[in-house]
Amino acid sequence: MEFNDKEIIDLLQYSFVRMDGAWFLGLAKKYGIETAWEMDVEAWKQFSYVFGRRLQKTHIPEPVWPQSFLDAMHALSRVLKIEGRDVTLEGDKIIVRVTECETQKAIAKAGIADCGIVTVETYQGIARALFGDSVKIDVQHTKNLNQGADCCEVVITGRKD
Repeated sequence: MEFNDKEIIDLLQYSFVRMDGAWFLGLAKKYGIETAWEMDVEAWKQFSYVFGRRLQKTHIPEPVWPQSFLDAMHALSRVLKIEGRDVTLEGDKIIVRVTECETQKAIAKAGIADCGIVTVETYQGIARALFGDSVKIDVQHTKNLNQGADCCEVVITGRKD
C-alpha cells in the first residue's frame, strides 16, 4: 500500500485526534470522568510545552510576540486538523474563532464534555515554551460549539512581565 503526502498527513491527523480521545475514554471508563479530565489537562500541558519547544528549536529560534505565537497556533491547528479557524488581532488581544474542528466533532460524538480547559492550558503551554517568563498570556474560552454557540472562541491577551 502506498500513500502520497496528503493521504499520510490526513491519516496522521485523524489518528492523533482519535488516539487522544481513545486515551481519554479509556481513563474515564477505568478511573472516572473527573480523573480523566485531570489527566487530560496534565497531558496537554506537557504536550503543548514540548510542541512549542520543538517549534522554537526548528522553526522559531527567536520568538517575537505576537507573531511567533500566531505561527505556533497555526502549526498546531494544522496538526489537529482545525480547518474552520479565523484569527484576528485586536489591539493586545488575539481572538480565535473555530467552526470546524476534528477534536470538537469527536467530543460531540462521544457526548462527554468540551475541550475548553484543555485549549486554555495548551495555548499557555505553547507560550511558556516560546517565551519563557518574558511573555505571559491570559486565555479565556468564551464560546463553545459543544454548548450550543455558533463557534468556539478563545481570547488571548499577552503581557510582558
